[in-house]
Amino acid sequence: MELLWSSLKKRELANLAGDHLADVADATEQGIRRIKDNPRLPWSFLAHTGLTIHPPHPQN
Repeated sequence: MELLWSSLKKRELANLAGDHLADVADATEQGIRRIKDNPRLPWSFLAHTGLTIHPPHPQN
């Protein structure tokens, strides 16, 4: 989550001085779409943490 927030602050929210909260919300949504549309970017955030995702084990 921290890396996603950092990415938004460096791009979409950098120097943003919106007149309304909706301006900030729109910029944030645009940044989330940018990250979502790049399949490698969210995985790079996870890799940076050192964590991994394992598929769930089937229950007996």
